[in-house]
Amino acid sequence: MAFTGRVIHPVALMEITLPARTVRLCDGGFLYWGGNLFDCVDEDFGTVKSAESFEEKTGDEAPGGKVTFLPRNTADAAALSDPAFQNSRMKFWLGEYDPVTGHVVGTPELSADLSIDTVTLKRSRGQREVDIEFESAAKRLFMVMRGNALNNRFHQQCYPGELGMVNATGMPRSSAWGADNPG
Repeated sequence: MAFTGRVIHPVALMEITLPARTVRLCDGGFLYWGGNLFDCVDEDFGTVKSAESFEEKTGDEAPGGKVTFLPRNTADAAALSDPAFQNSRMKFWLGEYDPVTGHVVGTPELSADLSIDTVTLKRSRGQREVDIEFESAAKRLFMVMRGNALNNRFHQQCYPGELGMVNATGMPRSSAWGADNPG
């Protein structure tokens, strides 16, 4: 293969799908991928100050991390705490781009597909930062579901209109197990 003289650079891409719009950021300058503009600054989020590396977890912990944004003003920083943003999808890719054309080369590799968990506004004299913590959708598997019961009401909550438990009435009382029965 002959050397063409072209230098290809690595790039990190991030896409946040909010209820009203989609934010597309990259780690410097701007470039195009898939007909979309990825920029290093967003009108509301500002720029990325830092990003924790994603951590794969084991046991009962789901993968996650944190990105710190530097919004332009306090109003923008406060707007990022919108409760409607929770569970919004965040995708991260690693790829390569051609600085001459400003386009991504090939197909970037999806490195994470996560969702927004918490947003923390940090203010100090002359400085505004917003930490957005994100997590894998797998974290929902670890949530304790209190109130789950084997009865028609709960079954209807999960499967509206499904009548498989509607006639499950008058069942004998359950007895305690794993411990002494009450006297």
